[in-house]
Amino acid sequence: MFIKSFNSLIFILCSTFAFSQVNDLNVYLNCQNARCYTDYLKAELPMFNFVRDQATADVLVLITDNGNASGGANYTIYFEGQNSFRTQLDTTRFSTRADATEDIRRKKVLNAVSLGLLGYLKSIESADLVKVTFNKTEQKKTELKKDKWNSWIFGVGGNGRFSGESNRSNVSFDGNIRGGRTTHKSKFSFYSYYNNRTNSVVVDSVTNTVKVNDYGFNSLFVAAFNNHWSLGGFVKGYHSVYQNIKFSKSIAPALEYSVFPVQEFNRKQLRWIYQAGIRDFDYIELTVFDKVEETLPYQQITGILGFTQNWGNFSAELSGYQYLNNLERYRLSLEIDLSLRVAQGLSLRFYGNGSQINNQISLPKSSGDAANVLLGGRQLATTFSYLTSFGLNYTFGSINNSIVNPRFSGVN
Repeated sequence: MFIKSFNSLIFILCSTFAFSQVNDLNVYLNCQNARCYTDYLKAELPMFNFVRDQATADVLVLITDNGNASGGANYTIYFEGQNSFRTQLDTTRFSTRADATEDIRRKKVLNAVSLGLLGYLKSIESADLVKVTFNKTEQKKTELKKDKWNSWIFGVGGNGRFSGESNRSNVSFDGNIRGGRTTHKSKFSFYSYYNNRTNSVVVDSVTNTVKVNDYGFNSLFVAAFNNHWSLGGFVKGYHSVYQNIKFSKSIAPALEYSVFPVQEFNRKQLRWIYQAGIRDFDYIELTVFDKVEETLPYQQITGILGFTQNWGNFSAELSGYQYLNNLERYRLSLEIDLSLRVAQGLSLRFYGNGSQINNQISLPKSSGDAANVLLGGRQLATTFSYLTSFGLNYTFGSINNSIVNPRFSGVN
């Protein structure tokens, strides 16, 4: 079921239910990769019995969202019946704009969830308590307004942060300009940024200060041939004090193959992207390889695997980067994110990433002082990096979780 416009449809599940009535439909909300306003849905739909374990539910509601060209989000909501509804499957979709308020977004989520649940009330007594109304529309046809921007979207953002203690301080400023145009057959986007960090610490009455800034841009163009193949390219450039790079710029054509049709990326995806190009370096200091500038050919291949299902969420990204003039200078990276429902009330979360690093060609030859390194002003030589986190959560007790009580919430 596809939602084209929420301006033409208002779907209302009447709130005239007697709260003492036993709810007929058990609903499980699964919001793995989306902001779905769980408390708001429970408060606005008290006629349903929201349960905390999917094994006890009559309907599984899986909500996902992905960024769209306007800077907003494309929501897709899947409905999967269980028990007597196991043959019923449904889907609703809608989009939000970047300037949409929280209230606008949550009302759209509420309308979409309500619309999808309607089909599961047909065979139970609660259907008699549902009222559906439509806005009256003008009889004459209205012509679509011409888009003076021709689908181009632009944005500007910035922020500042100040923190500290009596003997240390941290000041940061960030800004960015972004834009692009997206259609079903092609996509162009660009992003430019500026970041400035100043870290100070007082040790033995001596103030040590490090200033680090970086700025750059990246742009992407891609054209789709069909549901599996796309051709495009990347243009990038950046400056980084931390990496000893005065400025680096690169250009690389790229090819992507999607094993699954791209329309299915909300639920499953397996994509391979290959790029090969030229990267130019201009260094701030003389490097460990006695270079102040150089131009190098490179290649990169990236594999992305992802599943979003009612059993949980899994994503993995494998990437290999290599300089073609010296094949021993490479970086191999792997990132894994897993959220798994193991059993009733028991869930497992794991995240990890790691890299084998053999391509630090921009390291400065001079070692620098210790304060500069400790305050994050200079990169150190390394052969690997890693980050991992994991958690286990077990919930037991009543299966019901429909009641929302916000009293005293948010107080430390």
